[in-house]
Amino acid sequence: MRPSELQELLTTKQPLRFREDGRFKILMVSDIHGGVGYAAKKTIAALDALVHETTPDLVLLGGDIAGPGVVHISTADELRHMLDGLAAPMERAGIPWAHVYGNHDDNYGLSNAEAQKVYESYPFCISKAGPKELSGVGNYFLPIYDAEGKGIVFGVYGFDSHKGMEEFCEDYELPADTYFRDPMDGHVGGYDGVRFDQVMWYYQTSALMEEYAGHKVPALMYMHIPLPEHKLVMTHPELFGTAGNMREDVACSPINSGLFAACLQRGDVKGIFTGHDHVNDFVGEYCGIKLGYDGFLSYHACHEHDIRGGRVFELRADDPGTIKTYMLRIREVMGEAGDSDPARGERAEIEEA
Repeated sequence: MRPSELQELLTTKQPLRFREDGRFKILMVSDIHGGVGYAAKKTIAALDALVHETTPDLVLLGGDIAGPGVVHISTADELRHMLDGLAAPMERAGIPWAHVYGNHDDNYGLSNAEAQKVYESYPFCISKAGPKELSGVGNYFLPIYDAEGKGIVFGVYGFDSHKGMEEFCEDYELPADTYFRDPMDGHVGGYDGVRFDQVMWYYQTSALMEEYAGHKVPALMYMHIPLPEHKLVMTHPELFGTAGNMREDVACSPINSGLFAACLQRGDVKGIFTGHDHVNDFVGEYCGIKLGYDGFLSYHACHEHDIRGGRVFELRADDPGTIKTYMLRIREVMGEAGDSDPARGERAEIEEA
């Protein structure tokens, strides 16, 4: 790896550092499903309430930030209009934030590569497009330094987990009717996921960070589509201490890319968290790695009020390998005023925000 590539890994537009008291807090929210026609005022108010309540040092948007259906983003101007409001709670407070793409973000004509330029134009957005040779857009490592900004204490890996198996077939020149079957439960079809070249990039980056820091760098990993191992900890909750809401099937890829195995071998990733399945917010632990969800924040793609919210991660510089995590739900901070109205569908033109 060239010195410039190492420097890219070690640098973020806004520096991430543990507080003077040795703490660092992350808020993760997913499945906003925004765009033209979404409930902008209500969504922004909900995100603002979560940010105000948690006072995070970093906010992660875990995919499906835009779309689907009648609510969508099709141009860079539409995306910027949405983000002017949606990013305001972080931009106004000077809180660094990052994002990954979900299976709906580029459904309506604006590619993720084009969208990335818009995201990165915001002063406190620290997402990165990532290496051009990797599958997808938005594969990156975010280093979190000690309070003095000298040593790396923790890291965050973000990944593009792509869309459906149709895209997978196109990219790998497989017949469109290729039969995919989940080996765990027999489910036919499925979604894409983090691919093997991305797994190799993580493995190499992890080893490089260990060499640079002089020790393994504990890390959190996030993407939109869950891993097959998420299905495992849900299927056998009594074995893996799985707790939280498990209200729908884990919609993972039928092909296991080996990401979990790579994390296990490297021994640095302490948690892998996703969005995608709106009414799951559980967390379990498999081989010492936490696997879980962060619920959802949409006001038109789901109306289960007791799950709407985000996941909080609390870190300590003196024990960075131990992650404390819990869900913070909108009802806890806004009461019933934070509920959606299924009868209305919660549609409100973006121009109102």
